[in-house]
Amino acid sequence: MKLLVLAGTEDGRELADALRRRGHDILVSTLTTYGADLAREQGLRVRSGAMDAQTLKDLVAGGEFAAIVDATHPYAARVKEMVKTVCAELSMPYLRWQRSSLELKAHPLIHWAEDISCAALIAAELGQRILLTTGSKALSEWVSQPSLQDKRLYIRVLPTAGVLARCEILGFKPNQIIAAQGPFSQEWDEAMFKQLRIEVVVTKESGQVGGTLEKVQACLSLNIPLVILKRPVTDGQDSSLAEFINHLEEFL
Repeated sequence: MKLLVLAGTEDGRELADALRRRGHDILVSTLTTYGADLAREQGLRVRSGAMDAQTLKDLVAGGEFAAIVDATHPYAARVKEMVKTVCAELSMPYLRWQRSSLELKAHPLIHWAEDISCAALIAAELGQRILLTTGSKALSEWVSQPSLQDKRLYIRVLPTAGVLARCEILGFKPNQIIAAQGPFSQEWDEAMFKQLRIEVVVTKESGQVGGTLEKVQACLSLNIPLVILKRPVTDGQDSSLAEFINHLEEFL
């Protein structure tokens, strides 16, 4: 069957490739050209660029897709709601798949936060030199937090011109920006934390593929507090690739 797979992350591309190898006709949609290039390297057919509701409707109208498979990042809540709304309006099946979450044991160095405001307050109480590894999209919200105004912030972001320009507009200096493509090993994280003398690390719970576990291990090894931003509550399936594909094929 013909499926539109919304995917910009490694595990989203893995799902698209698995569906293609099962004989399905797959079109992958990515936000960035970089994500599109990676998908093409896997032999996938791709379109790239941000989509609003009308763009998605136009794409679906000319595609004869049997369903939309939403494999976007676990924190892309607004995109998820937009896609669900479009599918409901077009009476098109919508299936959500997301990477498995980590099951971390309680530890005095690990602190969970419901949202950015809560995470900022916790981080501010734990140290002065704070590393944000939460991406670039919400940076303006982070820098506006009153609790962080007297803190030394460092950010780890993708090394693209647009992202770096956004960081500079928000007032980050080159020595506060680590521009690199992850995921990273525990050893890489430890070396960077030590080099920058980081006192607190802030991250998202990005699952098995997103590099969260390596950050956890690095922080515990160096005795650095870690603040983890909880995932938004979703109605998606938190399952293996095989389980999800079986569900999709039975559902459709």
